[in-house]
Amino acid sequence: MSQQGLKSRRRRISLSVAVPLGLVFAAVIPLLITVVFSEYQTRPALTAQANAAMTSDAKNRVQLIDTYFRERLLDVATLAQVTSAQQFLAAPPPPATPLPAYQDLALHASYALVAGIFRDKHYLSWQLRDTHGNVRLYYPLNNKPQKQGQFLVPPEELQAVSSGKTFVSPVYYSPAINKAYVYLYAPMYAPTAPGAAQATAKPRYIGFIRATLNLDYVWNIVDGDKGDNGSGSYAFILDQNGVRIADTDHTQLFTAAHQLNPDVQMLISQEARYGSTGNVRVLSDAAMAAQLNAKNTLTTFQAQPAGQKESFQVVQQASSVLPWHYFVLSPVNTVTALANQQLLFTIVVAVLMSALVAIIGLIFGQNITRPILSSVQYLRSGSQSLSQLATRQQDAASEQMWVVDSSQVGLQSVQYYTQAIKVAARQLSSMGTDLEQRRTQLIDARTAMQALERFIVAARYIENAAEYQEASNQKLATALKVATQVTEQLVTGATSATEAASQLEQVVAQLRAVVGR
Repeated sequence: MSQQGLKSRRRRISLSVAVPLGLVFAAVIPLLITVVFSEYQTRPALTAQANAAMTSDAKNRVQLIDTYFRERLLDVATLAQVTSAQQFLAAPPPPATPLPAYQDLALHASYALVAGIFRDKHYLSWQLRDTHGNVRLYYPLNNKPQKQGQFLVPPEELQAVSSGKTFVSPVYYSPAINKAYVYLYAPMYAPTAPGAAQATAKPRYIGFIRATLNLDYVWNIVDGDKGDNGSGSYAFILDQNGVRIADTDHTQLFTAAHQLNPDVQMLISQEARYGSTGNVRVLSDAAMAAQLNAKNTLTTFQAQPAGQKESFQVVQQASSVLPWHYFVLSPVNTVTALANQQLLFTIVVAVLMSALVAIIGLIFGQNITRPILSSVQYLRSGSQSLSQLATRQQDAASEQMWVVDSSQVGLQSVQYYTQAIKVAARQLSSMGTDLEQRRTQLIDARTAMQALERFIVAARYIENAAEYQEASNQKLATALKVATQVTEQLVTGATSATEAASQLEQVVAQLRAVVGR
């Protein structure tokens, strides 16, 4: 295996790091599952629970307001039926009615107005007015009725009460007393004479009774909603024109949630409804203004209210007595505060557990890798020694092969010369035999015979020596054959040692990859 491959494996993550990371994942994954479950299951349930709480709150507060105004309307309707008040309003003022009689009627009628004041502490005044809206009698005496802008009685209210309606006027505001108030109207008719038969004709309209009621009770209800549905929650009421007539943030009082119709704006200015003849300031809240024409009396939605920088959960509840819409608002973060706290707690626990498990895993991983690393060191040392041995064996085998090759070349030479000697010896022997056969033909037969004998002896000696040389050559060939086999085995062993060293190096590399070193 190449060194680059070994280095690339050595770059893998250390076992001493992998173990704590694995433990951290094993500890954190259940917490992550819990977080996901909280986000997709718990949070919607908590949001629904918060919506239910806000809805219940809005309903309860609207019911309090509706009940309160039903009672106040019952007050004016009851006092409008008081006979002494009807007789006084039916009697023409002096000089048509004698002054003593008129004063006596006024005294008895005032008892009804005094009773009205004691019906609720939030009444500012009670008045008896004729059909044109002129004041005939009022109480308390120190609170003389004033014009409402340009009018004694706003024309639309005078027309409504003349048609026989008992109702609550739009909201007004007086900077002088720093109070918002409404007028409660009830028509009055001429009394029937005692003992007279019940008339079949329509009763004669003689005027109306009007009570001025401040909205402290309503404002206290709305102010009590501040923070009641979580941190940052608040409430306000929009009237039929989209004007904030009650708000926990008093700086937004009598601002419009949308641009008012020019006719409505003109009427408000003429009546100085909010203490000024100027235009109503617009603080746009399109989502809230859209609820004024909604068919449902109860709606829930999310929006970013005017002046806010975050999304709010909103519940709108319409009044069944007045043309008012009660809004309860709470920041979405507050609505899901419990889920956020749970999420934060889970994250903190996950971080602490991860740190603890990482420390334990690091110690555990080091204890695991220490003996493995020692074994790796020993294996690496043995691998290096084996590699060095294989290198030396390869060198020795190469030299041995060279010696064998040289010996083979020498053996071939010896074999060649040995064969030549054998050939020469045979020729000499043949020649000597031939001379001996022709010795009679020689001049000096004796001499020639001796020479030939010596010649033959020498030839035979050469032949014998050649035979010995041949035997030696055979032995040398056998030795060289054995040396060749041994050398081949040595080469094979060196190759095997090299392969083993390479395999051992691979094992070392794998162990080092496991421990990360």
